Amino acid sequence: MKKILLVLIIFTISFLTIGNVISAEIAWMHVQHREYGEGKSVNRLSFGIVDDEIQYLTSDSKIKNVMLFDPNGKSVKLSPAKFGAIFEIYGTYDFKNSQWLYNRSWQHDSWFSVDILTTLIPGLYRLNVTTADGKVAERAYPFNKRVVLPVVNSDSIQLQPDSDGNLIWTWQIPSELGSLSFTEKTRARASIDIYRNDINVGYFSIILPVHMGFVFIPNNLVQQINQKGDRLELKILLETRDKNNRTYSKPYVLDLLPATSG
Repeated sequence: MKKILLVLIIFTISFLTIGNVISAEIAWMHVQHREYGEGKSVNRLSFGIVDDEIQYLTSDSKIKNVMLFDPNGKSVKLSPAKFGAIFEIYGTYDFKNSQWLYNRSWQHDSWFSVDILTTLIPGLYRLNVTTADGKVAERAYPFNKRVVLPVVNSDSIQLQPDSDGNLIWTWQIPSELGSLSFTEKTRARASIDIYRNDINVGYFSIILPVHMGFVFIPNNLVQQINQKGDRLELKILLETRDKNNRTYSKPYVLDLLPATSG
């Protein structure tokens, strides 16, 4: 009887240990140089973690340590990792068929942001993330080169609803993008950070050709964004296609997107 009891205890402990093992995988990562319209400049590591059910984490409690190694294998000095989670909705522009494509529903996403406190050098960076149970997830990302990108002037942003309640959002394209297009692959992203009671509750973004200075947002999506928050920050991002370099316009702040009754 004692032997049976001992076996049951060992089995129970083993089962609980297995059940508490955290399976984490680095779903994506970026190593970027960023320039902001307010004048700030940072080198940034960003990454997302998914669990064993391929779901993005809802808190940072499963992560114990973050280490980044430069192309020479040297550990890079980092700021403390910041965790963020939000509900997002995305769009793209199909330039071949001249169509605006938007997701139909909001989806949960989470990420970690870390400032890289050293100069970026070309080559392959390697990320190690240690989970709370001591396991290590790894991923590598190439930093190819530093490219100087212009910053979109947020004063050039204009918003105009049409008679059906759809929104036309325009901005001035920086002239530097003309000559830059001969040597670099770039793209633009129009984004809206959505706040309610000063808490970031949502995010909208759409990827665009870099020389296309406007977005068409359909009426139903305009209404969803307005219902979700009470303060909106609109930004235009420019980035190289390898995501190594990115610029942000100053936020264009308003309470609600302008709309007609339709």
